Amino acid sequence: MKKDIHPNYSACKVSCACGNNFETQGTVEEIKVGVCSACHPFYTGKKGMVLEAGRLEKFNKKYAGVNYGQKEATE
Repeated sequence: MKKDIHPNYSACKVSCACGNNFETQGTVEEIKVGVCSACHPFYTGKKGMVLEAGRLEKFNKKYAGVNYGQKEATE
């Protein structure tokens, strides 16, 4: 390997929005995440509301009521 081209790899603190904290290895000192294995429904087995909305839900909420030049449907 070439010298002096690789980033420093050291201890890294990970903080989740649910309050869970753990330590791992990484190239940055601190990482903040929205969902971790302690609160994700897949790992916990509980069906719950994920704190962050998905891309599609954000898009639909942002552009709700916009017709994009289409004719309105009449019944």
